[in-house]
Amino acid sequence: METKEAKTPQLQVRHHNVITNARHELSAVQLDIYFMMLSRLKPGDSNDTKYYISVKEIEDLTGRQWNYQQLKDATYGLIGKVFEIEEEDGLLQVSMMSSAKYLKGQGRIQLSIAEELKPYLIDLKNNFTSFQLFCVLSMTSKYAKWLYVQFSRWKDIGYLSYELEQLKFRLNLKDPAGKHPEQYKQWGQFKDYVLEPSIKQINEHSDLRISYTTTKKGKSIYKLNFTIKHVTQFQTVIPFELSEGDRETEVLKNRMRDIGILDNNLINTVLSSTELRKKANKCLYDIAIRRKDINNPGGYFRTTLGI
Repeated sequence: METKEAKTPQLQVRHHNVITNARHELSAVQLDIYFMMLSRLKPGDSNDTKYYISVKEIEDLTGRQWNYQQLKDATYGLIGKVFEIEEEDGLLQVSMMSSAKYLKGQGRIQLSIAEELKPYLIDLKNNFTSFQLFCVLSMTSKYAKWLYVQFSRWKDIGYLSYELEQLKFRLNLKDPAGKHPEQYKQWGQFKDYVLEPSIKQINEHSDLRISYTTTKKGKSIYKLNFTIKHVTQFQTVIPFELSEGDRETEVLKNRMRDIGILDNNLINTVLSSTELRKKANKCLYDIAIRRKDINNPGGYFRTTLGI
């Protein structure tokens, strides 16, 4: 039986647009587990492939801690989350995750996914959305995470428009069946508690810069028109052919170069020490989320690591 685990996820992940377009019903921790699982998938994975997620790794990459009950509830919900996909020969109903096992004393979760879902997650050639894993994990808002994936799909077009009510449905703030009360019903509430905080997180923590205008129908906001600008930060894509150890090394090396660490002797010093690797990953995360406050990332990196 083949298993998949990586110490550092590749920076770019992808899934089919039928999943991008699905109504958002997942919590922040569920999204983080799902995104981490995406980073483990590879072409050629067999039907019985298991994927392993380290709880500590999730915490290191997101900067947040999840307790056992939160994780257990999250995977329970992911197993119950059903996608409906229109295929040529009929409607496919398939769960996002088929099983989750918490390994005693290991701090790891063993995950498996339904074989029917894999064509929508693995070896995609077209009709997919790609996005930066590190960026989406750096966000704390579940709405920011979902919107970031939407904007990533249209980053090459540079524009995306949603009717306000449509967006509320997609964000699971409004129940299509009308059985549950609408959340953030007033425009001001939606703007202040969902939209603006999400755009702020996306602009600060990702490779996208988002702005928007509104269109009114009468006196009410009817439509949101988003402008999407793509910046080059966090654009390294690690090829599938590399081994897990090589992939981890290449990711760290490229992230150091992105902040201006170009001295090969210095880079090799970091890569040759397990302790310095840990410090480097933590420092690079801090730089990413606080980049507006750090004028000299390279100097900050050297000072923090003491090299």
